[in-house]
Amino acid sequence: MLFESKWITYKTGEYKSANDKYGNPSPYFRRKFEIEKEVKKATVFVSALGVFKVYFNGEEVSGDYLSPGWVNYAKKLPYVKYDVTDKMSNKNAIGIVLGDGWAVGHLGSNYAFKRNGYSDRIEVTALIKIEYTDGSVEEIATDTDWKASKGEILRSDIYMGEYIDSRLSLGNFSSYDYDDLNWDIPEESIFKFSRNIYLEEVTIPPIVVKHTFIPNLIRKKDNKYLYDVTQNISGVLRCVFRGESGAKIVIRHGEILSEGELYTENLRKAESTDTYILSGNDNESFRPLFTFHGFRYAEIEIIGNAKILSVVAEAMYSDLESRGNFTCSHPITSKIYQNALWGQRDNFLNVPTDCPQRDERLGWTGDAQIFCQSAMYNMDCKAFFEKYLSDVRDAQLGNGIIPAVAPVPPVGSYAYTGYDASAGWSEAIGEIPYCHYKMYGDKKIVRDNLPALKKLLDYYAVESPNYIRGYVGKYGDWLSLGTPTDLSVVSTLYYARAAFLAWKLCEIIKDFEEDYYNELYIKIKNAFREKFIDESGKILSDTQSSYAIAYSFGIIDVNEARINLIRKFEEDNGKLTTGFLGIRFLLPTLCDIGRSDIAYDLITNTEYPGWGYSIVNGATTIWERWDSYTESKGIRKGMNSFNHYSLGSCTEWMYEYCLGIRPDISGAGCKIVNFAPVFDLSEKIKSASGYYDTDFGRISVNWVNKEGIFEYCVTVPSDILINFSFVEFEILNSTKKSNSYTYILRKKEQR
Repeated sequence: MLFESKWITYKTGEYKSANDKYGNPSPYFRRKFEIEKEVKKATVFVSALGVFKVYFNGEEVSGDYLSPGWVNYAKKLPYVKYDVTDKMSNKNAIGIVLGDGWAVGHLGSNYAFKRNGYSDRIEVTALIKIEYTDGSVEEIATDTDWKASKGEILRSDIYMGEYIDSRLSLGNFSSYDYDDLNWDIPEESIFKFSRNIYLEEVTIPPIVVKHTFIPNLIRKKDNKYLYDVTQNISGVLRCVFRGESGAKIVIRHGEILSEGELYTENLRKAESTDTYILSGNDNESFRPLFTFHGFRYAEIEIIGNAKILSVVAEAMYSDLESRGNFTCSHPITSKIYQNALWGQRDNFLNVPTDCPQRDERLGWTGDAQIFCQSAMYNMDCKAFFEKYLSDVRDAQLGNGIIPAVAPVPPVGSYAYTGYDASAGWSEAIGEIPYCHYKMYGDKKIVRDNLPALKKLLDYYAVESPNYIRGYVGKYGDWLSLGTPTDLSVVSTLYYARAAFLAWKLCEIIKDFEEDYYNELYIKIKNAFREKFIDESGKILSDTQSSYAIAYSFGIIDVNEARINLIRKFEEDNGKLTTGFLGIRFLLPTLCDIGRSDIAYDLITNTEYPGWGYSIVNGATTIWERWDSYTESKGIRKGMNSFNHYSLGSCTEWMYEYCLGIRPDISGAGCKIVNFAPVFDLSEKIKSASGYYDTDFGRISVNWVNKEGIFEYCVTVPSDILINFSFVEFEILNSTKKSNSYTYILRKKEQR
C-alpha cells in the first residue's frame, strides 16, 4: 500500500559524478493537510534512496538516525513506519529532509572509494495513513502537491562529514503555519530501479544516540580547541556556539594523537570533518544529521568571531538491548571485555562493519562470523543478524560465492565481490545461522540461509574435486604475526567447517541431505589429514592458528592439539601469533588441552603482542592489528584502525570458559545450558562474575578463589535445563536454594 505513492526528488544542484568529492545540498520536503474527524490511528511510512529525518507538526517523529539503513538498493528498499497518532491535530504538516547516505554518498575504501554507487540523486516516497474512528481511511502520499526546497545542509556524506550554513536555515519547516510560498514543486522521479523492486519493512532497531560524554578540553592553541572524549566512539559532537553571522566552525575527528596533534592519516580518503557557519543568532546548536565519525579526539577550529559554549559527544549505534556482561578481579581482562563491547557498539550501525572511521566501514563477512557468538552474548542481535544475513544472501553470486562484504558496494572492486570465496569469510552464511539458532532457537534462520550455504558448498565441490581447496582467497588468518598460515590449509579447514555446518543445520530442520553433508565433512577431514598432517601429527603449515582451528573443527584430536600447540607456544617464546580467524579458537583450545595457564597468561598479559598491550597504551576499543601501535615503531602506517572488534572474539571465551556459561544447541534458544567453568589456577584472576539474559530470564554467575578453594555460584531461570561439569575439580560441598546453586570446589590432586 505504501508504494502506491510516488517517488519524488528535488534538484538542488548539478548532479555529481561518481568521482566528485562532495555532493549537493540536502532537499527538504513538506506537505500540510487538515482533518475534521476523530483519529483512531495515524501512521507515516517512508522510504528513500538516501537517508532521512522525519518531522511532524514541528517535532522530530523519532530519535532515529540514518534511516532506513543500508541494503543492496538494487534488489530491495527498506521502509520505516512511524506512529504519529499522538501528534495529530486538526491542522497538520509533515516535513522530511534527506541526506546522501549509502545510496548516493561515498562508499568503498581506498582504491574504490566513490559516490553514486546506487544513484546520482536522492529520492523519497512517503505515505500518511489516517484511520478514523468511523472506520474510514485517508491516505496522503508523496506527489507534486508536496513542496520542496533546499536549506542549511549544503552537503552530507557518511565518510566526508556534513556542511551546514545556518544562515540558510528553513526554521520550523514542518509546522502547519510555515510560509512555503517560495518553495518549489518537487519532481516526480523516474525511479532508477524496477518498479517491481522488493520493498520490506525495517525490522531491526534503529540507529540512535545510546551514550553521551562531556569531552575534556586538553589543549587550546590559537583558534583550535582539542577535546578528548575519553572513549573511542562512533557518533558526532553536539555543540552550542555563539558568534557573528558568517563565522565558521570546522570540526575534525580522529582516533588518536601523534605528538600531541590529531592523527588522521589512517582515515585515508574519509575527511570526517563537519563544518558549521553561524547565523549570528544567540546560542546556536549544531548537530550533524547524516553522518557519523569514529573518534576519540576532536579538534574544533574557529574561523571568525565566535566562541564555544558547550560540547557533548554522542555515541550512536543500533538500539540493541544489552544481554550480557563480564567482569573479573584483573583490571586488564575486565578492560579487554569493555574494549570489545565498545568495538561492537561502534560497529553495529545497521550493518556489522569492520571499522567506523576510515574510508571503508563495510560489512565484512569474516569479521561478522568471527565475532557473532561474542556479539550475541553482549546484545540481543536476533533481528540485527537476520537483516545482515539477508544482505549476505543478496550479495551471493550466481556461482555460489559469498563475497567478502555485504552489502556489496557497487563500485567495481573485486576485493568485495570475489577472491574465490575467501575462507573464513564466505562461511558466514553458515556460522552466523548456527550461532543464531543456538542462542535464539528460531528455525526460520536455518530455513532462510541453508540453501545459500548449500550453493556455496556446490561451488567448493566444483573447484575442489579432491576435497582440498587450493591456494584461494586473499585473507586467510588475516593480520597474523610471523609466518602466515598456508591459505590452502585455511581454505580446506573452512571447507570442512562449511560441510559440518550444513550437516548440523540440515539436522535441525530434518533436511533430507543431512547424511550427505555428514559424509562430505568426513571426506574433507580425511583428505585434510592425508595431505596436510605428517606422521608425527604436525600440520605442514605449522602455526598456532592451524592447530587451534583444526582442533575446534574436529580435524585433529585433543592429544594432537596438546602436543603441537604447546610446542608452537614454546617455539614462539610464549607469544601469540594468531590473526583474525585463529584468535577466536586459541583460548578455548588451550583450556580444552589442559593448558588454561597459558590462556590466562595471554588474557592478563600487558606485553606485546596482546590485548593488554593495547590497553596500557591507551586503547579503549580493540585494535585492528596487534601492532597498530608499538612503543618501538610508533603508529603503524597504511591500513590501520584502532576500532575493530575482530580480535575481540575472546569475549566468547570469557562467557563460556571463565564464567562457564555454555548454551547447548540441542536445547536451542538457551533451553539447555551447560556450566563448565575453567578457573585460573595461577590466581592472576581470583574472581569473576557476569550474566547472560536469555528469553527465559537471567543466568548469573560469580566465582571466587579463596586460597585454592573455589566458590562457584549460579542463578538460572526456572524454565531451563542445566548441567554442571567440573572435570578437574572435586566437589567439597553443594547447595541449592530456589534457582540458585553454589558449589565449593578444589582442584583434584594429580596421581
